[in-house]
Amino acid sequence: MRRAAAALAACALLAALLAATATARRHRLHRPPTNLPHNLTVDEREWVVQPSETVVASGLIHLQAYNRGMDNHDVQLIGPSGIINTVFLSPGASGSIAVRLPPGRYQLICSLFGGTPESHYARGMHAWLTVR
Repeated sequence: MRRAAAALAACALLAALLAATATARRHRLHRPPTNLPHNLTVDEREWVVQPSETVVASGLIHLQAYNRGMDNHDVQLIGPSGIINTVFLSPGASGSIAVRLPPGRYQLICSLFGGTPESHYARGMHAWLTVR
């Protein structure tokens, strides 16, 4: 009978321990924040805008744009409140934009022939940039 009482007490203790650990807070591993870049390049060619980064850090951003196509293009940076900056590029040319950006989503587009059937934007020359 003592063995049965001891076994019953051991089971009760084990059940109490399991219940306590089930409600205990578990530690989660957190990855350290990654260092996001402040620089990016944007390559343009016929009907493509290709940024080297799609996520950058907030603050001063340096954007280097290259026209690798055969037509004229531009890179226009558009934020939530409208156009921020534009750089015009003839074939083979490059240009840069340096601007302070707060966190948000921005669009990189070629705005040439905007509002027409020949619009570079309508032909696919646009990309998104996230600033964190």
